[in-house]
Amino acid sequence: MRQQPGRVAWRSVIAVCVIAGGVAATLSGPAAPAAMLAGLAVLAAVLVAAARSLLPGTRRIWTPWIAAVGCAVAGAAIYQTGVLLDVAPVAADVAQVFWLAFYLPVTVATMRFIERRGLPKAVRRAVLQDVAVVTAAATVLAWYALISPALTVTPPGNRWALIAAFSFPLGDVVILALGLTLMLAPGALSAAERLALLGFGLTLVLDVVYAVLPMVAIGVEAFWHHPGYLVVNAVLAAAALHPSRDVVPPAAPRTTLTVSLTGWRMVLLGAALSGVSLSVFVMPRDGWDAVPAALALLVMIALILARLRRSVTALERTERALRHEVTHDQLTGIANRARLMDDLRSALRTRSALFFIDLDGFKAVNDQRGHHSGDLVLQTVAARLSTSVRDSDTVARLGGDEFVVLCPGLEDETASSLAARIERSIAEPIAVDQGAVTIGASIGILMLSAPAPAPAHDDNIDQVISDLLRSADAAMYEAKRDGGGVRVVTYG
Repeated sequence: MRQQPGRVAWRSVIAVCVIAGGVAATLSGPAAPAAMLAGLAVLAAVLVAAARSLLPGTRRIWTPWIAAVGCAVAGAAIYQTGVLLDVAPVAADVAQVFWLAFYLPVTVATMRFIERRGLPKAVRRAVLQDVAVVTAAATVLAWYALISPALTVTPPGNRWALIAAFSFPLGDVVILALGLTLMLAPGALSAAERLALLGFGLTLVLDVVYAVLPMVAIGVEAFWHHPGYLVVNAVLAAAALHPSRDVVPPAAPRTTLTVSLTGWRMVLLGAALSGVSLSVFVMPRDGWDAVPAALALLVMIALILARLRRSVTALERTERALRHEVTHDQLTGIANRARLMDDLRSALRTRSALFFIDLDGFKAVNDQRGHHSGDLVLQTVAARLSTSVRDSDTVARLGGDEFVVLCPGLEDETASSLAARIERSIAEPIAVDQGAVTIGASIGILMLSAPAPAPAHDDNIDQVISDLLRSADAAMYEAKRDGGGVRVVTYG
């Protein structure tokens, strides 16, 4: 049985590497790389222990992560060994291979962090579009601030120097994109993922300071650079050792998963777009020098427009769903009391027929066959009522087994034939879990032979509508007392 990592182990790893890095930064000569190698040996042992303790369900996620950190640690160990043996230039070329190999598995692992959250495809696409906008801006910044200046001073024959000039700034863009993906994707970050995010952030800070410091403080030695990365690698390794790595975070309800362009997302995208726009229209660039920023600007505008369109579509879809939920019965999908009241307000101004329907024998089905069978009966009756009337009529459920059908402009003779059709439709056998059941209906019909009198105030219109419903209800109960069938009353 595999031993699970302890709760204190990941903190100890970071503490040991902070101490080793601090010692290395203060020493000179062979003692400095020796202290670094001691810290890197601890990290190597930690990665082996983390790999051996992985549970089957999390290997797919954390194996590439451990491989990525292993590449970073191996590259650092090769470089420090070269420093110790006084062959640093050769060791640096070999170490770069491992450092560049870091980016692919760490990208795979981060994508699998997001994958296990079970996000809908539309949400993942929206997150990636937001990340792509910021990544495009970061690529432009990396090109003008780091890559282009480095290319002008790099000897053409130095192959590894040219590769490094391109690759490591773009690697920082990849790290930025991965960190943003973790931050922007819906769902709570586990403690292990927060450590991963911290490692990404520290990586970016160290790289930016290392690149900018020589420009503003010429002659300053970056004695802290490699010890700093020892701490970064310790944080990344601690993520693979943290107990939360084996805990799959609970999925958020899919109905709440939205990625709207609101709040700080708008600020983030706006800042990225403004930065690239400034590079194109304000900074003194012309000819081919302006092409990278111009292309990035076009890509960003297209992505933001696509996000705006998707966001507006999602809002419209949500609004329609909410409006339907407010005005429709959840069980049967037909109109509810609120929708019926609205339609009755319009019906007061014309001749209409109001059918109040109560199911006979429903209680026995509900009690003897169970509530699920009762729900099937209600859904079937709602569907039969909807197919028995015109598209302009309203079929509503008031609650329980009471239904109302509102038919504007219906004549008396047509109302009688419709009532007979409804009776026959409801009386047909209804399939439920344990066979079929047969029920009946008592129907009260209120005929509005003339427009109802307009109330003196709008506040009284609900009272008029309530009177109409009570009249139809009373007619229905009269029919029920007589054993079912239809009773008709006239209003106005």
